[in-house]
Amino acid sequence: MAGNQETPRPPETPEFGAVTVGGPPHEYPEADGVRVKKFCVGPYENNVYVVASGDAAVIVDGADDAARILREVEGLRIEAIVETHDHPDHVQALPRLVKALAAPVLASDEDSWPVETQPLKDGEQVRVGEHELHVLHTPGHTPGSTCYLIGGLLFSGDTLFPGGPGNTGGDPDRFARIMASLDGLFARLPDDTRICPGHGIDSTIGRERPYVDVWRARGW
Repeated sequence: MAGNQETPRPPETPEFGAVTVGGPPHEYPEADGVRVKKFCVGPYENNVYVVASGDAAVIVDGADDAARILREVEGLRIEAIVETHDHPDHVQALPRLVKALAAPVLASDEDSWPVETQPLKDGEQVRVGEHELHVLHTPGHTPGSTCYLIGGLLFSGDTLFPGGPGNTGGDPDRFARIMASLDGLFARLPDDTRICPGHGIDSTIGRERPYVDVWRARGW
């Protein structure tokens, strides 16, 4: 089994998007008119992202603390809430957000949701003002796990973290599925793509790429 030194983690610093519950958001450098901020909510320290272009925005994961999320999107026109997967810690705020924002929730129909959703499929796009989020179906953590790509940012939910894939519960079939999903991501994405996960700090595809075979060998 591989040790931590074989899958080193980035430091818990602002450079890698470190945020805390109740703390200030991390704002990424604006790129091509796309503004992104990240903040942390709830007992499981979930990351929520707001992706904005002009006055339009999309929320990535209505995880928890709807009041905080609503404060962070004041002044923006929310075009959609996109979900990475259906685990309870990623969906707690959805009912209140839907009521307050009247925005559609877009998500894979291979997971189950506490609110009405519009289905997303691999290869589709979600408009954010003049830009698009690209939908990448990445099953393994859950059947419907989905990542979203815009510019050089990958919102990976619980599919990919610094140091390895998301939890597959010791199930070899689920682990095989998530590794197949990661193989697709690493084949497609350049090294400077930033990994923005559902919990914790960020990383990059290039930083994690050398350890994919270590993850596969250790089985988690």
